[in-house]
Amino acid sequence: MKKKVLVIGGNSLVGKSIVPGLGDNYQMILTAGHYVPENGYQLRIEEPNKLVEILALENPEIVISSIRGNYQSQMSFHKTLAEWVAVEKKRLLYISTANVFDGNLSRPWTEHDLPMPESDYGSFKRDCESMLEKILENRLIIFRLAAVWSNDCPRVQQLKRYSRNKEPYRTYPNYRINVTHAKQIGNYAKYVFDNNLHGIFHVGTRDTVNYFSFEKMVCETLQIDMPQFLAEPEDEEACFAILSARKEIPDDLQMTVTDVLSTLKEHNKNQ
Repeated sequence: MKKKVLVIGGNSLVGKSIVPGLGDNYQMILTAGHYVPENGYQLRIEEPNKLVEILALENPEIVISSIRGNYQSQMSFHKTLAEWVAVEKKRLLYISTANVFDGNLSRPWTEHDLPMPESDYGSFKRDCESMLEKILENRLIIFRLAAVWSNDCPRVQQLKRYSRNKEPYRTYPNYRINVTHAKQIGNYAKYVFDNNLHGIFHVGTRDTVNYFSFEKMVCETLQIDMPQFLAEPEDEEACFAILSARKEIPDDLQMTVTDVLSTLKEHNKNQ
């Protein structure tokens, strides 16, 4: 029998990326904040009571949360979710971010490093991770994502819009980053679920690239006319990258920056 997976925030870029990655091996139930998805539920971050009703009705083996919204509401929502997962002995995949390290951009960070956020967003994600870890321990999986790219992601849409409107587009030539292709998230999730892994995983390319150079390469790959790039001045180089020290993920699921660009190019041909 297929394991049932409830994807909270199934209409998000990450949520939509996970579903095809899990494929036919799992029974997928989706929620969305602003409409009722097919065979799913409308669920807003302010509705923890409705969350409990859906959990009791569907009784999923695994819950994936990529829901967004007010930080205080998110914390309350995820506490309710974690308590149900703990009592029912299920598993939770929580989607987090590289921003838990945005307070120190001196080098790439791995899963072994303690978060050092500076932004409100990074601090909230760090606090939510910590709360979930205390309640769930080995029933928790955390995916920290580098910047997520796909052919129709908001970053690509923004490059197209600024190119079309000939507006100045801010970029950061002194930043080194790594990136995540959307399909990589679903592939990682399937492998982690299939092999009963837990803990923190940094999901992104195993190498880094200059921020400005990568945006130009995306434009070339997707045949987007170059926007009018406006370079943000920086006193020194910064590194906004999360690399993985986990050995469990096989090489064929990992990607390089070149792999990401090649995948974007291939998908662009098929559109």
